[in-house]
Amino acid sequence: MLPKKSHFIIYYWGLILLAVSLPLFTKLIVVSAVQIGLAVNWLLEGNFRRKFQIIKERKSILIIISIYLIHILGLIYTKDYQLGLSDVRIKLPLLVLPVVIGTSTALDFKQIKILLLFFVSSVIVSTLISSAILFGFTKISISDAREISIFISHIRFALLICVAIFSLAYFLFSAEMEKTPFEKISYAISLCWLLIFLYLLQSFTGIAIFIITSFVFLWHWIRKLDNLVLRFFLITFFIIIPLLFLLYLTKSISKFYSVEDIDIKSIEKYTKKENPYWHDFENKQIENGNYIWLYISEEELCEEWNKLSDYDYYGKDDRDQEIKYTLIRYLTSKGYRKDAVGIAKLKQEDIKLIESGIANYIFKNNIGLYPRIYQLIWQIDVYLKGGNPSGHSITQRIIYLKTAFQIIKENFWLGTGTGDLQFEFDRHYEKTNSILSEKWRLRAHNQFVTFFIAFGFFGFLWIMFSLVYPVFYEKKNKDFLFLMFFVIALLSMLNEDTLETHAGVTFFSFFYALLLLGRDKRWF
Repeated sequence: MLPKKSHFIIYYWGLILLAVSLPLFTKLIVVSAVQIGLAVNWLLEGNFRRKFQIIKERKSILIIISIYLIHILGLIYTKDYQLGLSDVRIKLPLLVLPVVIGTSTALDFKQIKILLLFFVSSVIVSTLISSAILFGFTKISISDAREISIFISHIRFALLICVAIFSLAYFLFSAEMEKTPFEKISYAISLCWLLIFLYLLQSFTGIAIFIITSFVFLWHWIRKLDNLVLRFFLITFFIIIPLLFLLYLTKSISKFYSVEDIDIKSIEKYTKKENPYWHDFENKQIENGNYIWLYISEEELCEEWNKLSDYDYYGKDDRDQEIKYTLIRYLTSKGYRKDAVGIAKLKQEDIKLIESGIANYIFKNNIGLYPRIYQLIWQIDVYLKGGNPSGHSITQRIIYLKTAFQIIKENFWLGTGTGDLQFEFDRHYEKTNSILSEKWRLRAHNQFVTFFIAFGFFGFLWIMFSLVYPVFYEKKNKDFLFLMFFVIALLSMLNEDTLETHAGVTFFSFFYALLLLGRDKRWF
């Protein structure tokens, strides 16, 4: 039997290992092994009478784990028990971490600080590895900046970066903390680097969450300032920044829709080789201001492309897209005609980009915001013009939400049950003859909507209550460290099924339990 102090040491270093593993070792076996270790240590520590008394008296623990119990209840009326049991297994951190952390010895400020610094350090290490991939210092090839996140999905990674950024900001600017000059410099450099990397990662979700969270807390801080001049300048700054972004976005949209003038009557009908052009005047899809479906000679494209590349014209590129469409879009983006003359203008670099699945030359630059904004505008433009949104992250979500609301109408009060979400989505995709290809027929990508579908109106209300009420019960509604995480997590749920993957539910459960239940109340 280990002494109580030894169990606490195992518990504390288990938490640190879990924090470090989130950005670096998110494979199921690693993260699960750490959580199993924490649970086993909790059991071996014993003293269950005290622990159960804490659970009984600390209502927030019971309320939080009720979210997991709802998933258990949802198995009663599910049709797919296998998927239901799989979902219950994935959601185990919602049960294990609040109980283990909420009934263990509370951590003091120094211990929390050390734990968060370990977490921040692991995030920085992961960003350095990703940067090495981005700048070509490894043999890993990428066609999109978001592919540099090799340990975890780029959206989850962006959430971890946001938590690390605001943790560093707290350490750097909090008047309650004593800091050495070395600590101040380290925090400032780390903070700047993570901000730069968040931009390099090009995760719109992560950047949007960072901006919104920053505005929420800065606005709250500005209102407390006694210096009226400083308050005026900061409020002005708050107004100018969104306006500048809107101006940039407006300019990008205007640039996108600045299209070439076409005279249908006088348009050329034959190539230099006297082959007929194919023009589709009804299809208005554009690429860099040029109409995609004009000046096409497929005969010449096929013949000339197969001379230059080992990738067959009627085959697939590295992204499993039909290469002929990638080629047509790429030539259009360059302003070239889709014929032998256009093919002849391609350089070896262009050919490699097309083979890798890049359909517009501006995407060869993995650093920069405009290519990402352009991609989003293009996706919306294609969708509005009747194009297939398959593989397009923004416009797919429109289809997902439309399908989700149809499912909610049919299962409003009790939902579909824990394991039937994908079944119901698949059924509605088939029923409506969805234009989405089978690979992209996914779920809601909105955690709140997903809860409503699975557990209906009553289950959804209880889960929302279970997430929010403990914040006020534990008096964390004014605590910066907890609120910064909570705002980040809730915002992520608007655009992602954050709690439907092992990485996502572990991220949420760990920080939610740690910052809500695991801290000594004396240092709040």
